[in-house]
Amino acid sequence: MLFKGKNKFIFIGVIIILVIYIFAAAVPMRKDVYLMPKWSSPMPKVQTGQMYFGEAEASGDELKQKFAGKTPIPFSLGNLFGYFTEDGEILRVETAEERFSASFYAWTRYPQKPLFTDIYKPEEFDLEKPFLRIDKPGYVYLDKDRIFLFEPEGSSLSEYDNTGKKLWHYTHTFPITAFQSSKAGCVIGHSDGLLVCLDSDGNTLFSFYPGGSTYQAIMGAAISEDGKQVLCLCGLDKQRVALINISGRQHKIVFHSSFGEDLRRQAFASFDKAGHFAVFESAEGIGIIDCRNLTLSLIKEEGFIAGLGFQDKSALLTVLLKKDDECSLLLINPPDLMIGKTKFKSENAFLIQKENKIYIGTDEKITALDIRGL
Repeated sequence: MLFKGKNKFIFIGVIIILVIYIFAAAVPMRKDVYLMPKWSSPMPKVQTGQMYFGEAEASGDELKQKFAGKTPIPFSLGNLFGYFTEDGEILRVETAEERFSASFYAWTRYPQKPLFTDIYKPEEFDLEKPFLRIDKPGYVYLDKDRIFLFEPEGSSLSEYDNTGKKLWHYTHTFPITAFQSSKAGCVIGHSDGLLVCLDSDGNTLFSFYPGGSTYQAIMGAAISEDGKQVLCLCGLDKQRVALINISGRQHKIVFHSSFGEDLRRQAFASFDKAGHFAVFESAEGIGIIDCRNLTLSLIKEEGFIAGLGFQDKSALLTVLLKKDDECSLLLINPPDLMIGKTKFKSENAFLIQKENKIYIGTDEKITALDIRGL
């Protein structure tokens, strides 16, 4: 146990006060929408190279039983990663000085120059028992149940199945600067401005240079879940955003807009599940494209996007912004109606949304909140 006796109740009291303070200090929302705290679990303090799994004397089989019948939710927080449940039980937390990647399906960690990568199921605590080894140099990225290997030179990648079989391989001469995958395929951006879309079998749907700027580069890219839309933030000096529709092997830029300022770093970009809205970072704020009406809205907020969630039925967008140690949680009715906003301080933070429930992780705790009144 982490806390005993009176200390336990003091800790619980402090958590309740903090949650009430954080969300009572928020910008008022529409009167019918509010956040209701459900639980708050302290973030275990884990030393470098150590792991938290709740029971110091438990065997490997007993630890696996903690996961039985549960849906583990993966998270990453600074140099920590782990899994928790929707009711607030933290199943495991560990540090990784090296690189790591985790999804609901698996997790892995590896050094700066790995010659191979072992991949484990969420419930596996024995490092001698990976369910899969990618026996090739590179950096593994896990996206849901999809396994990608980015090769060391930075311009090539492959996808593997859960037996270690290579499904396809892609390469170009310039480094990859943007990547996102969905069940329908993936989009890849390069430092020379090339934008490529592959289907789920690795076949090229399009490969072209969006252009429109003095200097070409892909700063961010996203693909919709059905693979029928791609978004990219591209170029420097007259940087612009482009929305591309895909039909079979045909593609068309259906919307684009230029900016007066450039974002000179890799940019976050993503679609909602239905593909109705696309969200991206820009130097002028959070950009939201209405993909049906082909309009762009900009919300003037500072910081980079540390997390994004959608409530599909009510088209509610939640955004976690981070600037230094100040975090902002925004609730937006897309494309441009700010419903609510609250701020809190944390060196590291994450946001996960599952329909009407959001999970906020900070250096101190994970908090679950229900979105009410939708």
